[in-house]
Amino acid sequence: MFSLIAYAHTLGPNIYGKLAVYLALVEAFQGIVFQWHRLAFVRYWTASSVEDRDNYLATSHIVWLVVAIAALSVMTFALLFANDSRQEWLAVAVLALTKSAALYTQEIARAASAVGRYALASLLLNVGATAAGLLTWSGTRSMTQTLYATAAVFALQTILCGIDKVSVVRSARFSADLLCRMVQYGLPLVPVFTATTVMTRLDRPILALFENPAVVGVYAASSGLVSNAVSAICLLVVTPCYPWLLREQASRTAVDHRTLHARLGLLMMTGVFTLSLALLLIRKYALPLTLGRSIGDAAQPLVLPLLAVATIAAFRTHFFDQAYHLHARTKALMGINLLMLLVGTLATYLGARVGGCEGVVYGLLAANALSLCTSAAFSRTFVDLKRITIGITVLSAFAAISFLFGSVARHLLVHIVNDETWATCLTAVIACSLFIALCVIGNVGSVREVPKGKL
Repeated sequence: MFSLIAYAHTLGPNIYGKLAVYLALVEAFQGIVFQWHRLAFVRYWTASSVEDRDNYLATSHIVWLVVAIAALSVMTFALLFANDSRQEWLAVAVLALTKSAALYTQEIARAASAVGRYALASLLLNVGATAAGLLTWSGTRSMTQTLYATAAVFALQTILCGIDKVSVVRSARFSADLLCRMVQYGLPLVPVFTATTVMTRLDRPILALFENPAVVGVYAASSGLVSNAVSAICLLVVTPCYPWLLREQASRTAVDHRTLHARLGLLMMTGVFTLSLALLLIRKYALPLTLGRSIGDAAQPLVLPLLAVATIAAFRTHFFDQAYHLHARTKALMGINLLMLLVGTLATYLGARVGGCEGVVYGLLAANALSLCTSAAFSRTFVDLKRITIGITVLSAFAAISFLFGSVARHLLVHIVNDETWATCLTAVIACSLFIALCVIGNVGSVREVPKGKL
């Protein structure tokens, strides 16, 4: 969020549109090439026995290096056919590889409970990389130098966060059995992340084929702001609760565990609906303030459909996809996402070709809705769909009531406080307070039990 807001304010829609395409490809590279390896590490390293832990780490290091060498070979070959912007594309390739390394070593620090290194890594990945990029751009006005400066921060974070684990390679040994376990779990996830990339990252490069950079910049900034805000709300629940859910599988019955999972999912969606409600009501002032007036004013019509896309995508990713991971149904998840890979690509391309920016948004909305329904249909044996469906329906009704009440209250408050800005902000507070009160009264997702620790 910090990076997006800073870049949008500094660069403006044209340059930001160009940068957004590059960053989308960086995220796509990391997600497709390395994310499977990162998730396999999360699942197996801390759960390994004391004897296997160093061996798993050594095996993981070696696999990462092999994948990185293969990726470098492909990128070098691709650069031979690049146009006159070869220097920029080389910088994009370096940025993609260094960011992947930075995320990997950050995951090692998190799994090892190295709180200090993890906090430092988070600061460098966000504040440090953004500050380096913006300072370089201010001094050079060179996109190539800006990308290299950002990559240098990622490389520094990799060294600081992973230097203590390098010696493991010398003392431990490569294990074919651990490699098989890693690959068996991780490789079926590649289509999952490929499909996720299509649904979340490929829209910007595709839109750039049919629209000018300014339109791409407005779309990229507004969609990034909305999706990152929604994901942040989801991760407030998912990040601490996912390891807990894994542990609870051993001590709860299958039915009880499904109930717990559904409650946490509804708690997560309560936060998402609250955020969406607030953003809808104050969008006239929030977007120009966060993204700059040139981008924020142009993005106003996109807020509602982007919120719908982000909410559906977040629920699918952070609830249903997590359920497949929890129950080790990665092959089923792979099959679903292979279908969504085709649907998402066609929906994005056809939407951009026919309707430009709005076409992309509504194409993604349709693709994400289909993906959500498909994921739900194949998860009936291990997800409490009845509880989830009823809960989401109730949350939607409460959100609609709160929005209508807020819209009426705004007209009254404008005359009372005689200031449109303050009236809008007060309306958002009132509407969100009403929504939360309705959720507590209705006890959606057992929200009243959360302070008591009785989930």
